[in-house]
Amino acid sequence: MIRGRSDGEETKSRILHNASSLFAQKGYGAVSMNEVCLAAKVSKGSLYHHFPSKDELFLHVVEEDTQKWICEWEELQSKLSGTEARLFALGDHYANDFQNPLIHALEEYARSRTLPDDIRQRLSQIYELVARVCRELLQEGMDSGYLNNINLESCVITLSGMLEGIGRVNEITTIANTPEEIRAYYRAAIQILLQGIRAGER
Repeated sequence: MIRGRSDGEETKSRILHNASSLFAQKGYGAVSMNEVCLAAKVSKGSLYHHFPSKDELFLHVVEEDTQKWICEWEELQSKLSGTEARLFALGDHYANDFQNPLIHALEEYARSRTLPDDIRQRLSQIYELVARVCRELLQEGMDSGYLNNINLESCVITLSGMLEGIGRVNEITTIANTPEEIRAYYRAAIQILLQGIRAGER
């Protein structure tokens, strides 16, 4: 057990770790709570004590993965200066994550059935965590004078939509077969966005 953690925290962490591996390997629908119990070596009572439903467990896994992605981004951007360099680095960060199997599991989950309002709200909050990365970067560009005369929220949707969309298009069409190829598409998307913003400044 990790020093400083209670038995309950250690159990919860072990459940999340094993559930994350299962969802990544099999997707959302094919994983059962019994499988999670076996993988994490916990009783069903212990599992449901920490996570009352499969939905709750899966959303915790995705939220934890999203926070990890954000922490990695914050460390990466802290080593860079200038909005343009950080925008291209953000494209690279998306490219490095585009094959993340939990993203595919999340899409499967979102399409699996009509979701209740509380779960839709959780999914919206997950999206907002990622959108905030784009918003803060664009706001930085506006504050520094690098980006002028832009509608911030419109650009947030455009930037996040472009970066999210490349991965989805690649799933359907396989436009890129190597990490270098997919990275080139993300960087091209950033370039197109910057060109559009600059054209609007004229």
